[in-house]
Amino acid sequence: MHATLTKQTKEELRDAAETFQLFKKASEPLFKKYRAAILDMKTRFEILDEDLEYRFNRNPIHHIETRLKTPESIYEKMQRYGKPLTLKSVEENILDVAGLRVIVSYIDDVYALVKVLSLHDDLKFVKVKDYIANPKPNGYRSLHIIVKTPIYFLDRKQYVPVEIQFRTIAMDFWASLEHTLKYKKKGDGNLEGIDMEDELKNCSDIIEDVERRMQILMHAVQTSDVEEAARKRREQLKEQEAQVEGAGLVQSQPDSSSAEHS
Repeated sequence: MHATLTKQTKEELRDAAETFQLFKKASEPLFKKYRAAILDMKTRFEILDEDLEYRFNRNPIHHIETRLKTPESIYEKMQRYGKPLTLKSVEENILDVAGLRVIVSYIDDVYALVKVLSLHDDLKFVKVKDYIANPKPNGYRSLHIIVKTPIYFLDRKQYVPVEIQFRTIAMDFWASLEHTLKYKKKGDGNLEGIDMEDELKNCSDIIEDVERRMQILMHAVQTSDVEEAARKRREQLKEQEAQVEGAGLVQSQPDSSSAEHS
């Protein structure tokens, strides 16, 4: 009986491995789309950061991280959800295959970037989860959005979902250390008389207070209102244009034939 069960188990494992290899091979075109979506969104943020630097004289984006789920992770998630192992099913049920993490300086920068992104009329906002306004019980703070960005192929256009996590430097500091510590804690989370979960929440509260105080200092020296900065920049450009026209510096280019005979 034991030998029969062992043989059956081996066959099941072999079948599962073969199924995964087939799924991995078939999903290659799918991953190309998600890689293209990551590249598109990363480029958008880089352009935004350069434009905001021009307007604010500072870079709101500290850095950008990208992440693409592995075939193993997707396969396991689809099985856990009880979903069919088809490419169509993956696209319909897993919206965070492609991901970006945008790390900014201040809390206001998070909402400013989301607001500017919402003005991109070719993007489709699918979901927003604000863990900054409503932190998780353990103290985790971040703002998550899922958008669908258009990817252009030779014969078609397709909207591909991307998950974007916005964090301040302080939020990322806390989340990175929390991620490491949660794998080191033992038992019920108490370590030598310390309640790990409670202590992490307290640290999150302290960090939040510090970054809000830093933001107040930033407001004292510089506006963080994207729309206000854009309005001022438009006015400045109009004034410069008027000054140039008034000085008679805007002239039509001479005709090339006239230039040759002069």
